[in-house]
Amino acid sequence: MRTVITPLLRAGLVLALLASGALVGAQTLPGKAQLNLVIVVDGLRPDSINADDTPSLFKLRQEGVSYQNGHAVFPTVTRVNAAAIATGRYPGANGILGNSMFVSQINPSRAFSNDNYKNLLKLDEVTGGKMLLAKSLGEILSAHSVKFAAVSSGSGGQTLLLNPRAPQGVGVLVNGYLEPGTLLAYPPDVNREILFRFGAAPLKEGRKGSFDGAVNWTQEVLREYVLPQLRPAVVLNWMTEPDHMQHVFGAGSPEARSAVRNADRQIGLVLKKLEALGIGERTNIFIVSDHGFALNVFGVNLSQELIRAGLKADPNSDDVVIAGNGQTASLHVKGRDPGRIRQIVNFLQSQSWTDVLFTAAKGEPGQEKTHGWVDGTFSLELIHLFHAERGPDIVLTFPWNSAKNRFGVEGTHFALNGRQTGPLTGAASGHGGMSPWSVRNTFIAWGVDFKRGVTVRAPGGNVDLTPTLLALNGIRDIKDLDGRVLVEALDGGPDEEQIAVETRIYTAATATGTYKAHIQVSTVGSQRYVAKSWRVQTSR
Repeated sequence: MRTVITPLLRAGLVLALLASGALVGAQTLPGKAQLNLVIVVDGLRPDSINADDTPSLFKLRQEGVSYQNGHAVFPTVTRVNAAAIATGRYPGANGILGNSMFVSQINPSRAFSNDNYKNLLKLDEVTGGKMLLAKSLGEILSAHSVKFAAVSSGSGGQTLLLNPRAPQGVGVLVNGYLEPGTLLAYPPDVNREILFRFGAAPLKEGRKGSFDGAVNWTQEVLREYVLPQLRPAVVLNWMTEPDHMQHVFGAGSPEARSAVRNADRQIGLVLKKLEALGIGERTNIFIVSDHGFALNVFGVNLSQELIRAGLKADPNSDDVVIAGNGQTASLHVKGRDPGRIRQIVNFLQSQSWTDVLFTAAKGEPGQEKTHGWVDGTFSLELIHLFHAERGPDIVLTFPWNSAKNRFGVEGTHFALNGRQTGPLTGAASGHGGMSPWSVRNTFIAWGVDFKRGVTVRAPGGNVDLTPTLLALNGIRDIKDLDGRVLVEALDGGPDEEQIAVETRIYTAATATGTYKAHIQVSTVGSQRYVAKSWRVQTSR
């Protein structure tokens, strides 16, 4: 039974709790919604939303709460953000530090991709159940008897990270591409029903083909089965486009805009279904994206460059293992050898294709951990990437600027490349880095428990979703979440222009002055958001 709270009483209690500090990063009151729905539109830049291409998204943004300063979690890649959304913890705490990860129990000399859910199940097996190092939203909700479902048209790995304990009976998980035509959902009775009613999901087309069919099939299962029959109270719904089209053709391309329009149509159909079910006015909806996008204009073969510099023996050697994530790379040095780490950092700082570097923090426990132990680096702790076992020794980001692609969309970037280091041509685009074009994401809140027609300039981000969803379900006893409850978006919450935000720019430089970098970080309460970092061009 939920506590019945009038709007006036709710407003008074929210403000009282805020004044006492109890709402900063903690839980609040149970909401009025029957359904809390998070729709993740993969790769959707906020500047893709307009009245013509995306009438449904445009309407939600105009009517609801529009975050102008939304933040993807760094590295700005899909599975990192899926794990952060599903746990309310940053990568250093939840253990998913990239789309590509190095865990020695899986392979002592190579990183592995976690897009394949079987690789994650293997990780869970070899680590004694520690695929994720933090409890997931599904586990917490299930422990409080709140029904939960994750429904996704993305990869099997991305979907499993939304509900990692689904194979053990926690909540519901739907993805038509786990084992096509055989296994597309947990638990087994849900799998059987979906196969019977909807058949196998359509095959995803090739590299240049649209994934709209996958999106449409998955959304139909959500609308016609999950919502009306399973009736979950919380749903994480992932739409895999326009990510694929933007990777191949670029943000703003006709192909990408077509994928965005299709995603918007599907969101419109969900809204109509909620009305038909009689719960449209008792629903909260978050619309977010997992990252932004930028045109890749220069490729770096990092393995080859390290080999040429005498810092790595060969592409498959275990002396330095590279976990690549598009516009950033994590380096794992054998034995965490400090001498080799310092040599690699010094080499990278001398390269024009290097942007900002991160190593483990220097200083004693309790001191501000902003700078890394190697001269001219920031700390892994500052960007939420330090982990004693899984964490990298060096994180390298690549340069970016605000130039436009051929479609007039801002943001270009250097990125990892398997061929020779040098300029890239064409429209291929990506994410993963720490440019504003990769970090800045779509972030909208709409529904019965949220304010109407409000713009928020304070930062919010994907890691804040789980704390806010728990708050809206009246769950207050959860500790150790990194995200915060987005109180400024709540009906009766504090004025959106009166959220205390501290924004700082830190500087890291070598003693010689030949390398210098900045990073911009904003804090709200104890929540720290990384907005962007960049190298400062210095004269030698």
